[in-house]
Amino acid sequence: MKIKLLSSLALALILTACASSKPANVMPMAGGQFRTTGFGEDENAAQGAAIKAAQAACEKQSRRLEVVSTQTKYNGVVSEETNKNLATAGKLASYVGAWVPTLTDDNDYEVTLQFTCAA
Repeated sequence: MKIKLLSSLALALILTACASSKPANVMPMAGGQFRTTGFGEDENAAQGAAIKAAQAACEKQSRRLEVVSTQTKYNGVVSEETNKNLATAGKLASYVGAWVPTLTDDNDYEVTLQFTCAA
């Protein structure tokens, strides 16, 4: 029983490490604006990756981030609703120590952020 629990915990830690967001690149645009795209397993992770890159770009200029616009796109292999249902089932199963395979990837959501760096 203990080995099964330890195996489940080890697998959860490995999957958590694999689920980290990819770093986003920042592209300068006309009019002093910038654009970056963040990717993630869910919308919050993708948005977080984009904001982190934008904040870093503005901090290099000793300025603060001002978001102009955002756009979210779902790129998963199954429908977004199915993806959310599978994720919920996986979370519920993890509470009892079970593991349910999902079809999520760290590129499922793409958030494009257009921003400026204000003084």
